[in-house]
Amino acid sequence: MEKRKDLKIYGSGISSGGEFNRISIMGEGIIHGDVECSNLKVYGEGQLDGSVKSADYVSIKGETIVKGDLNAQKVKVQGEFEVSGDLLVDEAKIHGSILVGKDFNTEILNLEGGFTIEGMLNGDILRINLYWPSKVNEIGGSDITVKKSGKLSFLGIKTKIMSEGKNELIADVIEGDNVYLENTTARVVRGNNITIGPGCKIEMVEYKENFKTDGKSEVGMDKKI
Repeated sequence: MEKRKDLKIYGSGISSGGEFNRISIMGEGIIHGDVECSNLKVYGEGQLDGSVKSADYVSIKGETIVKGDLNAQKVKVQGEFEVSGDLLVDEAKIHGSILVGKDFNTEILNLEGGFTIEGMLNGDILRINLYWPSKVNEIGGSDITVKKSGKLSFLGIKTKIMSEGKNELIADVIEGDNVYLENTTARVVRGNNITIGPGCKIEMVEYKENFKTDGKSEVGMDKKI
């Protein structure tokens, strides 16, 4: 079996897609077509015009767009990351902004920053610390925690992103075994154990075991199911 070669773009460059060992972009790089690799690193600006499949991890520092789907074991982002299709990873650590055009599926998510997900966010453990406005259609998970951050970011993200509105999450449906929410607006929150913290506007809470609210949020109706 032929050994895969590394793909390196330093400074500014353009490459075709294909199968590689390691892909490194240091500066500004564009890759046309789908890629399959062991890992992908971007330090600067990256544009991948197809889908990406990584056997190990994807690391982004700066700004990167993937115009197809992305599938990897781990994703680590410090900056701005956009995936036009589906994002499927075992573990994701996001410090910054992420945009997903379809669904985001992960087992573990730790996010500090903001996001827009056009489809669903599905995961086992979801830990979200809001720095600026975020939006998703539906969230499903085992343990879901959404908190308002009191800090502005050390991330070097464009300041105009942070200044546009308050750091809140807008969702249609949030469903999980254990759910804790702050600064969240949702139509339905459903689960076993639900705690509504400060700054929330929830039309309906449906719970199986426990429901708590701090009294500083708006909850239209709640019912035990």
